[in-house]
Amino acid sequence: MDKNFKNYFSKLLIIIYLSLFSACNNGVKINNNNSYNLDHQQKLLSNIKHYKLNGIITYISKQYNINANFYWQQINKNNYKFILTDKFNTVKLCLNVVDNTTRLIINNSSFFYQQSPDLVIKKLFNIDVPFKYLNNIILGIINNNQQFTLNKHGYLNTTKLCDNNNIWNIIYNNYHYYHNNTIILSKYIELYCNDANIKIKIYNWII
Repeated sequence: MDKNFKNYFSKLLIIIYLSLFSACNNGVKINNNNSYNLDHQQKLLSNIKHYKLNGIITYISKQYNINANFYWQQINKNNYKFILTDKFNTVKLCLNVVDNTTRLIINNSSFFYQQSPDLVIKKLFNIDVPFKYLNNIILGIINNNQQFTLNKHGYLNTTKLCDNNNIWNIIYNNYHYYHNNTIILSKYIELYCNDANIKIKIYNWII
């Protein structure tokens, strides 16, 4: 091969390499873990103030193995409704929470508590459910100091949540999401704490 051509080809490769390197570092954000997409999603999710969803919730522990249909209505930040029904759509339990007041309806009887639903359910049934964080958990909103991992698509994969003396490990299914225009919403969520395992399968989102 001609020596001059070799020199020309070598210089050409160097120019191409330098061009590519400068293009990658001139205003183009290289981010292998897609944290830019996550930040954008977090902003979109934080703007959701009310929604409705339904699905199936399973609670498994040494003491319980409960499976029920559920309905969740987030009315505003501090006001939501949570309903459990059996396979015949008979209401088994209803929580209506306004600020720090909980109205519990069970067996057609209504009770009012000046406490959060977390404390009410723990006191009555000895069941731990992080209701005060459930809105953020369902939407997939994470706090600044919250540990988390992303999957290969840049979606939220796992996170941890401290609730009093409990540490909840939360897993978002890697491959099942609802895409509502630009918003990514989960279909399957699992929570683990001590011997308790909560599985949430969401059928429908209404935003």
